Amino acid sequence: MLSQRLRTARKAKGLTQEELAEKVQTTKGTISNYENNHSSPPNEMLAQLADILQVSTDWLLGRVDDELASSSAAAVQSHNRSLEDLLQEKIDDPDDYYFLDGYLEASEEEKKEIRRYWYDLKKQMRVHQVKESRTPSLYAITEKIKREK
Repeated sequence: MLSQRLRTARKAKGLTQEELAEKVQTTKGTISNYENNHSSPPNEMLAQLADILQVSTDWLLGRVDDELASSSAAAVQSHNRSLEDLLQEKIDDPDDYYFLDGYLEASEEEKKEIRRYWYDLKKQMRVHQVKESRTPSLYAITEKIKREK
């Protein structure tokens, strides 16, 4: 149970085994051993993992199904963070950030239209067997316009 839940919580946080290991000051191999049920973390390590992954130790151990049972203040605070903070933390590309921010601010009708265009585009790409399409970034477009002047 611990192995599955540890892997689930780590992936939900968007962390690699190496990143989680760094946060708890251990090795990637140790995290791998925990996730593959080859070993179990000592109590101090279990508490550290729960804090970083913002779940309870009881949930990691399979004692409860509510991952926030006996949650730490950090877990509660995380749920209260603004959507903008979460977007900025997870998205590196400014174009992606502004697109998603704009999408989330759009009306339901606008969102429906955006989704329709997206599904049509994906369908066309599948039909034409386009594996990857890279739209130029706003920066690249701006630079091109500057060069053309």
